[in-house]
Amino acid sequence: MEIIRQYKYLIKPNLTQKQIINDIFGSVRFVHNRFLDDVKAGKFMKGKAVLILEEYREEYPFLKTVDGSALMNAIFQAQDSHNRLSRYKSKRDSYASYTTGNLPRSPIKILNRDRVLIPKVGKVEIVYHRPLPKESVIRKATIMRYPDGKYYVSICVSWDLPDTPIFPDQNRIIGIDYSSTHLFVDDKGNKADMPHYYKEMQERLTKERKKMQRMVKGGKNYYKQRMKLASLYHREKNQRQDYLHKLTSQLADQYDVICMEDLDMQSISQFHSLGKRTYDNAFGIFQRMLEYKMKERGKKILYVDRYYPSSKTCHVCGYVVKDLQLSEREWECPMCHSILDRDVNAAINIKKQCLKNL
Repeated sequence: MEIIRQYKYLIKPNLTQKQIINDIFGSVRFVHNRFLDDVKAGKFMKGKAVLILEEYREEYPFLKTVDGSALMNAIFQAQDSHNRLSRYKSKRDSYASYTTGNLPRSPIKILNRDRVLIPKVGKVEIVYHRPLPKESVIRKATIMRYPDGKYYVSICVSWDLPDTPIFPDQNRIIGIDYSSTHLFVDDKGNKADMPHYYKEMQERLTKERKKMQRMVKGGKNYYKQRMKLASLYHREKNQRQDYLHKLTSQLADQYDVICMEDLDMQSISQFHSLGKRTYDNAFGIFQRMLEYKMKERGKKILYVDRYYPSSKTCHVCGYVVKDLQLSEREWECPMCHSILDRDVNAAINIKKQCLKNL
């Protein structure tokens, strides 16, 4: 089984390297948007990316000095976007990035755990906080510049993992139910109690936004305040990602099978009262992290249909209540008179339903 993972690191390019990277950002954006304009005009509908890039380089000589692999990937991404979405998305400056391949003539390498070799850029200082897997092969790298001015590299690697089927122990199977307050509640009544990082920082973010609104747009102080605000948003995002990584790694190590609902988080976030809390929980990111970590360990995630009435079904006798309001966190079964906690009851039913399929 082939595993593909991305490892993200902070890089610290010098002034010359920053200029090279920024030139590649601009060239990639230019090629991406120029290609979309040509396709709109009826040109290059089925053209090969290599021939398209050659034509652009002949027309615009400055493209010959930047990373050709990055320009090629820009055309591939534009073609893929057009084929999948049948619409055009222009590349803008707010989140600058480009992807370059690991080719024999221009390799990507980690050097002495403190430098990364990036094509056309050279040896860039890297904060190598965790090593790449020993048997992994570097496939490509994405260089990013965040709104707070920091640069990152995301290295995509792949390696082969032997298929080792795991026969699940009943004590290592868990059912979890989504909770907007706690992130999730499991079938034993344990709650994740995830901190609400955006809510905790919301007052400070509002204060800093108001400061920026009073400043002259385009001025030096406006630029400094914008960078400060972007840094706060980035910090809040990193806190959430760090918590979710630790939590999902703990669950993947502890359990052989995890049962959950196949929820449509985008629809849930449309509710006025649940929008901010849903995005703050990031349950969709939690789910994706759990999926690939369980797969790496040869374990399983099982899903029940999103329309399965897990909250309305009594796990003791199987009676289904027709009308159960979202505000009712505890209810009594009319059939067996059991007092049920809404979330714990749902988690138990999710686990039972998944075990039938297992």
